[in-house]
Amino acid sequence: MNDRDAAAAQGLLLKNALVLDYFPVALDAAPRPRVVRTDLRLRGERIVERGADLVPGPGEDVRDLRGVTVLPGNVNAHAHLYAAMLAGMPLAGRRLESFADILTEIWWPLDRSLDTEAVGLSAAAGAWDAVRCGTTLLFDHHASLACVDGALDLVEQGLETIGLRGCLSYEVTDRGGKGQRDVTLQENERYLQKLSDRPDHGVARYRGLVGGHASFTLEDRTLELLEGLCSRYGVGLHAHLGEGATDREVSRDRGWKDPLARLDSYGLVRRGSLFAHGVDLSPLDMQLLEEKGAWLIHCGRSNMNNGVGRAPVDRFPQRCGIGTDGLDDNMWGELRTTYFRGHEGGRGPLSHADAARFWLGNYALAREVFGEPFGSLDAGAPADLIVLHNFQKTPLSEDTWLSHLLTDFHPWDIQEVWVGGRRVYRSGDEPPIDPAAVQASAARVWRSMGLDG
Repeated sequence: MNDRDAAAAQGLLLKNALVLDYFPVALDAAPRPRVVRTDLRLRGERIVERGADLVPGPGEDVRDLRGVTVLPGNVNAHAHLYAAMLAGMPLAGRRLESFADILTEIWWPLDRSLDTEAVGLSAAAGAWDAVRCGTTLLFDHHASLACVDGALDLVEQGLETIGLRGCLSYEVTDRGGKGQRDVTLQENERYLQKLSDRPDHGVARYRGLVGGHASFTLEDRTLELLEGLCSRYGVGLHAHLGEGATDREVSRDRGWKDPLARLDSYGLVRRGSLFAHGVDLSPLDMQLLEEKGAWLIHCGRSNMNNGVGRAPVDRFPQRCGIGTDGLDDNMWGELRTTYFRGHEGGRGPLSHADAARFWLGNYALAREVFGEPFGSLDAGAPADLIVLHNFQKTPLSEDTWLSHLLTDFHPWDIQEVWVGGRRVYRSGDEPPIDPAAVQASAARVWRSMGLDG
């Protein structure tokens, strides 16, 4: 038994912590960020007690934090762990002038090149990046057309190597024809059934959604099949939507309805569905998402990188959040870029209240999908938390917490990360995966993509 397992078994008492949490523990509670100097008692997977001057129990590990900040682990509402293999890649042989070029020259060759080894290593490498940025739960959207059957198990194993939680799905697409479409549908169903059959002990580590690529790569019959899968397992669809004008333009060229209206006509715009990007959505589209109770996730840095335009973040529905779309898992960086980008060219349109809404939305999404009070560090909540180092430049309070997220907290401020009562990262830890193996796998993927490396 290592020290992190021992702490989980015997209990851990964190004394004199400056605790920032975002929600009360009740699942139906509205967000209420608060900052309190208090003690936290962790046992098993949960925080079991919170209060001033808690008395240590027999065999309990006691740590005096002397006012160090403790806050909930970060949530990434739209991730692509397989994109870890794109980090530092060679430049494409020609200039990529459009989003369609980026898809056909980078993303689609990547998902055709990921073999079994690369899927597992990319998931673990991406999760290692995530935990070092304080991310403890990811909504991952996976694609690997050279490795479909069992791919989500490999992603799960990569997350498990690091110790993180995930809500997983496989991107169904018709790009490779009916046969390939069918195996991607089968992978979603296989994994959802596996989760359904898994005994429910403690706090769930993994959940699943039905995955779909952008609607312009999905035929009508495929949308019918996706809806059937969502209905059978009582889950939503996780898909890209309006990432740029391409989605709408291709749909019109094919004689289809506009993307959101088409998805809605097949019953896929529903409570529990999760759509990423929303750059090219109309005010009526936003109203429809609001009425249907679907989630819309903003991926600001990815939109900037792909040159697809600026999403109308001021018009996003109440059920919104932020994700990284595979760039990295630095959620503090994603939030501040979204906020600062909103002011470029003049103040607005993103206010402090809007920034808070996007940030807190990630926890509301996780609470809904997992049925656990993430975002709370009160008794009964999962013990998923970040412990910062003992230097903080300015006071943290209920009036300043958002400003700290926007301007003060950085990954290098993280001392430890705990998930389910187990320490999964401590500053200075060596990675639990072999960097040489990851690099060799990435080089092989790049060669398969036709890139020199």
